[in-house]
Amino acid sequence: MAGHGSSRRSFFKLLAAAPLLSQIAARDLYANAAKAVGAGKSNVYTRLGLKTIINCRGTWTYLSGSLEFPEVRQAQLEASEYFVNMLDLQRAVGRRLAELTGAESGIVTSGSAGAMAAATAGCMAGTDDKLIWQLPDTTGLKNEVVMA
Repeated sequence: MAGHGSSRRSFFKLLAAAPLLSQIAARDLYANAAKAVGAGKSNVYTRLGLKTIINCRGTWTYLSGSLEFPEVRQAQLEASEYFVNMLDLQRAVGRRLAELTGAESGIVTSGSAGAMAAATAGCMAGTDDKLIWQLPDTTGLKNEVVMA
């Protein structure tokens, strides 16, 4: 009988310690995972005193958006060697995005907040060049957004 009591007592001690043990295990697991993806290396973020994270959520603006494909990084590097008229670039990219997606046009933004600001500005000014160039002065433009 003495054996049963001590094993039960050991079980309850282990059960009581489970939250602490799981935290230690999770910390070690995180440290190993971070090391595996290079989170311990010095980079622009760690030099600023920030801790990098492992994103298991997907593309979210508050988690830095998304990582770039190597092809995107290469295109940015190539583009950085030339100057171009930005309005012409926006029009050309809009046409290309339309070809790829089947939409009327497209626009590249800084993220979802930038997309909402651009869409709102488009609703306010429409296709009138005079009104577009008037922005951010909204005098005489539609000035109310209704969300349903």
